[in-house]
Amino acid sequence: MTYALTSPPKNRRKGFTLLETLFALLILLLGFFAAIAMNSAALKSGVLNETQFQAVFLADSKIEEIRSYMPKFAGSTLTLIEHFDKNGLLLANPAQAFFTRETVINLQTPSAKTDEVRVTVKAVRSSLAISYLSIIDHVDD
Repeated sequence: MTYALTSPPKNRRKGFTLLETLFALLILLLGFFAAIAMNSAALKSGVLNETQFQAVFLADSKIEEIRSYMPKFAGSTLTLIEHFDKNGLLLANPAQAFFTRETVINLQTPSAKTDEVRVTVKAVRSSLAISYLSIIDHVDD
């Protein structure tokens, strides 16, 4: 009895074809680029959140400052414009400003018993604007 060695049919060979390898590489690259895109979006979101937080802080701090020391000029409107860097530090040069804070105080007559304060903080190089309106009651001295 003689046995002949035969090779397996060509469609039964083990291993990956070039097409399968390229397809697997394409899937890996798509996953890699998706991860990079998500990381980039997260970084942009973090910067935007930090800017919004700083703008809200600047507006809120001005409202609290005015509440603690309300001007006593009845029947007039006061407007104050201030410029800040991105860390919230007051600047003398408006050209270097990252934030602009505009405070408008409408002082009513003493009989009205309330004053209106509007604080608007804008980021100079973006469309971000935070605006607070506060009604402050007069405290009789």
